[in-house]
Amino acid sequence: MLKIVICGAAGRMGREIITAAQRCDNIKVIAGIEERSNPVVNKKIDEIPIYDELLSVIEQVDCIVEFTNHIATMENLRKSAPYKKPYCIGTTGFSATEIEEIKELAKSFPVFLSPNMSLGVNHLLNLVKNTALVLSDYDIEIIETHHRAKKDAPSGTALSIADKIKEVKPELNIIFGRHGIGEERNKNELCINAVRGGDIVGEHRILFLGKGEFLEIRHYATSRQCFASGTIEAVKFIVKQRPGLYSMQDLLRYTANGIH
Repeated sequence: MLKIVICGAAGRMGREIITAAQRCDNIKVIAGIEERSNPVVNKKIDEIPIYDELLSVIEQVDCIVEFTNHIATMENLRKSAPYKKPYCIGTTGFSATEIEEIKELAKSFPVFLSPNMSLGVNHLLNLVKNTALVLSDYDIEIIETHHRAKKDAPSGTALSIADKIKEVKPELNIIFGRHGIGEERNKNELCINAVRGGDIVGEHRILFLGKGEFLEIRHYATSRQCFASGTIEAVKFIVKQRPGLYSMQDLLRYTANGIH
């Protein structure tokens, strides 16, 4: 039985992961962590006790799951590093400097980092890369839409899509949104457009625009269950790994090779 603690347990994703774990025979959430000011601290969510300090339970767990914000995640990573517990991060909004620090910390213990835990989205990344390679003369635009409460824009997933495209089209320059008059679209632009509103869980559209036609690749999350299910798979994967930084692409290769 794998024992996990969820940092951000009272949030949308934290609660969804608790539900997903309760459907598993081999994973048990033994505690949740929230900031001290949260009214759920020292109470329970679905019989899971909620605390305000990760170190109070860290020795009891096999893996730490993190869905907070980039500042809280970095603080938790640093304080937990001496314990070398496998770490699964779904937080987004990291700076380049923070990513470098995560890479450095991951030299001592296994860290799984993915801005999107959906298996479907991560299959989409490979599909987009291959399409960009084949339709090399097409203009490419990314449109991402999320609920009004999402605090980072563009989404980490949209940035991952752009990075995947740049693997085969390094000449592209990423820009964010459009405004102004008098200038045509630059051939080497890759524009990411962010939309926020309502309660949309998440939608990512990638447009390949040619002469007389365009191709659209789209992923729409109808609920957070897809992210929670992916997180459970990530936990099962990361507890078996050596120190290092891993992504959903590593998990997909692991699954494709039939390793369980």
